[in-house]
Amino acid sequence: MAKLEGIVLLNSSTAALQIIDTKTGNKIENVNREFSESDINTSTFSIEIMRRILDQVQRFRQLLRDYGVRDIRLFGSEALSQVKNAVYFADQIESITGLSINWLNGNQESYYRQLAVRHAQGIQHTALIEKNAFVLGMSSGRIDLGYFEKNRFEFSQHSSVGPVKLAQSINAMSVEVAQEKSLAGEFISSKLADFWHMLPPFKHTETLILLGADSAQNIFLPENHHWIVVSKDQLQNVIDDLASMNDQAIIEKYAVNLNDVPFALIEMLLLMNVMVAVGVNTLQISDLTVLDGLSVTDKHAEDDIITAARGIADRYMVEEKHREIVLVYARQLFDRLKKIHHLNKRDRLLLGVAALVHDVGGFINSQKHYQYSEEILEGIDFHGLSTSEQRMIAAIARYHSAETPDNALRTVQDFSPQQRLRIAKLASLLRLADALDDSRLQKISKLAVSISDDQITIIGQTIADLQLEIYVFAQKAKFFETVFGLPIVLKRQRRRG
Repeated sequence: MAKLEGIVLLNSSTAALQIIDTKTGNKIENVNREFSESDINTSTFSIEIMRRILDQVQRFRQLLRDYGVRDIRLFGSEALSQVKNAVYFADQIESITGLSINWLNGNQESYYRQLAVRHAQGIQHTALIEKNAFVLGMSSGRIDLGYFEKNRFEFSQHSSVGPVKLAQSINAMSVEVAQEKSLAGEFISSKLADFWHMLPPFKHTETLILLGADSAQNIFLPENHHWIVVSKDQLQNVIDDLASMNDQAIIEKYAVNLNDVPFALIEMLLLMNVMVAVGVNTLQISDLTVLDGLSVTDKHAEDDIITAARGIADRYMVEEKHREIVLVYARQLFDRLKKIHHLNKRDRLLLGVAALVHDVGGFINSQKHYQYSEEILEGIDFHGLSTSEQRMIAAIARYHSAETPDNALRTVQDFSPQQRLRIAKLASLLRLADALDDSRLQKISKLAVSISDDQITIIGQTIADLQLEIYVFAQKAKFFETVFGLPIVLKRQRRRG
């Protein structure tokens, strides 16, 4: 018997529902409804719009009941969360439907779009299997550029530069229409200069896959098609038309919505900027969405998050051998102390991310680097992690060294009691993993764990001397003992050669 799950995604102008057979991954239903026209100046939902959204969610609920679906996940986009009265809207949704909105940030939206592309590759032949490829996600206020090598995620980078934001800025300049094309091109180049400067190295590719970008889909994607290839010359022809034609002519030729006309040209110019920068001559446009990514199970999803964390560590020149062995030790401690910490699989992922980036503060100053680590990580967007998870990573990094949440509550006081406990547990595990390589010589080749009623013993197999590690471990173990109520010690076992 099929087990069905319903996933609802609310955007600032649309509501979408997918019903998924969780055993097979097949989509049973895929419904998309608009409840308002896009408006680049909208900052608050009217009572009428809020009522329409509520009515649509209620209709989704009825459809889900008809299918007998009990498991329902409700998500809200970053754009929706930024509407001024979004918090009141979310409360009304929960009061009326009993569903709580899980807010997505822009990095999560990019992450789920990319999962959707990888999942769809066998069906839509996205060229991620054998070739290198860029995946460009474009929303009203940002772009996200992910890079894959032979279907393996390598990096993702974003810029808070989107067609709507750019159009608003250019419109504020009050330029004449005849000047718009040249001015907009220069303006876009200036805003993306740092983005291209900071882009990690990549291998040559001819594949750029575009997701989102409503105007591009309206202009290029034929009705009832899900995928199309567009050349640079075709894109340039559209740019020339949009720059020279009046609004009515644009609407008639390209079926662009009236409210989208002001930023259609900007979107095309932004696409051309990306194509030129990454050196591709064709663009593959897909109608895959964030919701498509939310509904898939991808065995590489967590690997993508870890890869992105490595990219952050590289950017801040974190010593590679140390961070990688700390990751290994942290995972081993987590797995072998499960019956002590009672944390879940997601916590294991967060511990892995923290293990890789906990020393980024050393880029500024090695003294009290843990404080600088927190400051840096609070300002970084982590691929695939929620906003609260990102804040947790920053807190764990701060407390991996000398301070503890008990005597420095500045960071953790904004978390819920449950989150504080998770931070404390993960930070205590990271401390131990870090102590196991205090010499930075990767001495321990294998770890064993012995748990008794009155003590936990960590046994490190090595041919090297462990006096330093044993001493530092004992110092850092104090916080673990406070959190879990059990003493923990490190002992050396000579590895047989």
